[in-house]
Parts: sequence; C-alpha cells; structure tokens
Amino acid sequence: MRPSSHNPLFYWFDLLARISFALTIIFAPLRWRIVLWQRPVFPVYGDYTDFLLFATDVTLVCTLIFWGSSLLLAPRRITFGSASIWIFLAGLTLAGFISTFGGEDYVLSRYHSIRLVFLFLFYLYIVNEITLPEWVIVPVGLQVILQSVVAIRQSLLQHSVGLFSLGELRLDPAKAGISVVPVGELRFLRAYGLADHPNILGGCLAFGLVLLLAVLIYGRNRSRWLALTAFLPGLLALVMTFSRSAWIGFLIGASFMVGLEAFAHRWDSVKRVIVLGSLSLLLAAPFVIKNIPVFGSRVNSGNISSDDPMRERMFLIRAGNTIFVEHSTIGIGLGASPLAMKSRFADFPTNFQPPHYTLLVAAMETGVLGAAFYFLLMAVPVIIFVSRWRTFAEQPLMIGAFALLLALMTIDFFDYYPWLNAAGRIWQWLAWGLWSALSVNSSAYPFPNPLQTAAYVREA
Repeated sequence: MRPSSHNPLFYWFDLLARISFALTIIFAPLRWRIVLWQRPVFPVYGDYTDFLLFATDVTLVCTLIFWGSSLLLAPRRITFGSASIWIFLAGLTLAGFISTFGGEDYVLSRYHSIRLVFLFLFYLYIVNEITLPEWVIVPVGLQVILQSVVAIRQSLLQHSVGLFSLGELRLDPAKAGISVVPVGELRFLRAYGLADHPNILGGCLAFGLVLLLAVLIYGRNRSRWLALTAFLPGLLALVMTFSRSAWIGFLIGASFMVGLEAFAHRWDSVKRVIVLGSLSLLLAAPFVIKNIPVFGSRVNSGNISSDDPMRERMFLIRAGNTIFVEHSTIGIGLGASPLAMKSRFADFPTNFQPPHYTLLVAAMETGVLGAAFYFLLMAVPVIIFVSRWRTFAEQPLMIGAFALLLALMTIDFFDYYPWLNAAGRIWQWLAWGLWSALSVNSSAYPFPNPLQTAAYVREA
C-alpha cells in the first residue's frame, strides 16, 4: 500500500522520484556525457577506461535521492522482490567488488562496482514503487519516439542531423570508425540515433518495441492507439540500425507473446498482430526495396569466413575464453576486459574490446562466482515461467516482462552492452526489477492483484 502521509514534502519527493525514474528510461540510450576523469590507454577506446557521467546517471541518482527522502518522511517497509532475483543480483554485485582485488585496473573496477550498487538500488526502487505499468510504458514510448525520429532522418540523409549538443556523433560514412554496411564501393550508414553505436540503439529499440507490442496485444483501445504511434516508427528505426542481434532479440520476444496468444486460442489478439505486421511491412517496404543490396550484404548466408564482423566476434570469444581460464577464480576486474586483452595478447588483429557474449564477459571480469550469479539471473526466470506457465499465461504483465527478459537474453548471446554499457545496464536491471516485482506474491508487494489481468484478458 502507498504510505499515508500528510507531509506535503513527501508527495513532492515521491513525484520527483517518479519523474526522475521516467527520465532515466527516456534518456537510457542517450550518448550525452561528461568526462569526469580522462584515463587514456592507447590504443584502447577511451570510453572503456574513462570515468563518464551520462545523463541517465544523473537521473538515476536523483531517483534514489528523492526516493530516500520520501522514505525518511514516510517510513515504510522495503521489499526485495523475488528471492530468485534479488539474492543472485546481490551476489553479482558482491562478486563485482571481489573482482577488484585481482583486477587489471583496480580503480576502474572499483568505479564499475560502485555503479552496480546504484543499479541494485535502482532495482529496489522498481520493486517497491513501480505499481502501475503506465509508469514504465509511457517513458519507454517516449524513448522509442525520440530515438526513432533522429535515427530515421540519419538513415535517409546518410549523415548526422546536427544534434551534437545532445551527444549525437558526427556521422560521415566515409570516415573510419563509423559503423556502415559495405556494399562494393558504397558505405551505407547505419542509424545511430542519439546512442553511441547502432547496436546499442537497436537493442534499446528492440526492448522498447517488445513492451509496446505487449500493450498492443493486451492493452485497452486508447493505450493501443498511443502505443501504435511509437511502435511503427520504432520498428522502422530498428530496421535502419542493421543490428542483427537486435532484430533477432525483438523477433524472439514478439514471437513468444504471439505464440502464447495463439496457443491460448485468443484469436482477437493474433488478428491484431497480423494487422500490425501488415502495417509494419507497408511502412518498411519502400526502404527495404530501395536498399536490397545493403540488406543482402548484412543478412549473409551465414558463412563466417566471408563475414568480417563475425570473424572478429569469434576471435574475441576465443581470446576471452583464454583470459577466463587463466583468471577464473575472481576474474580480471569489472570493466577491465579490454585492458586485459591488451595486456595478454601482443598481436591483436582487431580493436581491444570485450567479447560479444555477455556471460563470457561476466566470467572474465568477475570469475566463476559472478558468472554463476549472472547465469542464474538468466536461467531461473525461464525455469520459473516454464514451471508455472499455466498461471503466468493468463497474466499479461508477466508475459510482457518475460518477453522483455527473452529479448535481453537473446542479445546477451550476441553482444556485451547489457553488461558493460550504461544504456544496456538500465534495460537489464529494469527487466530484472519488473520480473521480480511481478513474480512475488501480492501480499508481499504493492502491485494490485491480479494487476488488472482480468480486464485485459476480457478485452483481448
């Protein structure tokens, strides 16, 4: 239950915490940052070693400060959510601190371990205070719209749109280091939006689209129309990122929800998705048809020998496995995998960076203990959902939260930003928080039970 307090300051702090939480989600992909401490280690990419303050860091800290102030003014019991999440999450946070003692860069690893503490507090805020889906869906929709408008324009113009004050990179497809799809002499610019890389933007869009699709399937008529205004441009922007992992992540999450509706014979929902798919195809078709050679180059036959990005990823995974075997006890320290690559390998054919496989990066940086906790955070929700699927299949919010976890787990197999990047971490910890909050008994958590499920299912 919400606390009963007549202190007007409580309501102001509570409101400011909610606004800050919404801004944390909206700003999650935003590249804008302040360099707190520049620590160049040539030729390692500066973002791997510098101490950075992102816009979403500011809003996250504000969320926690305002929430803490509201707790002081109106004390109430803090719950930790599902034990199947918070125990492993606390263990992962502890493993991060332990990793600093044998780390490649003690200061850098301690910086990242402190970040994990703030993320754990962010998780607690979600579990205790986010009691209505609108408080997540509305900022997610705004995030998708904001990034989509910029990304679509970038892709059509094939250069930046001039929002450099918001962190937009100066995008020139002819410039080295800019992510493009090469087709013969053509270098086709992938959409960045206001994010640091097309893959990061693609992931954020994929996660947002999964939640918006849940609204389109289970929501009321008005909420469906509002979600549609964000979903359609978001899907087009996702296509324009040319992020294969994000495409697959979205398809996995979406297919899960649609497949569950079909299995439950909720044909009205399936028909809505068919109509939505048709609209999406009509919207994306002109862009796809115009750039068929680009898509042909990106969606190759699967032959790794002819795919430079895939060859690079395979090399990084082999190198990461070597480092993990040599430092399996407590790892080489949070955030230090690029530095460990530089120290371990004299001849490195690509940029020094973590392997594009989140579980392996967690194992490298935090050892077997951290890897075990991260694996359990991925696996246990699947086990719980499968074991209780008959119950959860009738709860739309549980389905949406699990679909989001599936999308994140899919991308975990292809990239590392849910572990290391600020935007990826916000989405990963948000997903854990939502799942944890929804999976506990209603008597231990302030969500109304059954979370308006009956109303949603009747309308579906």
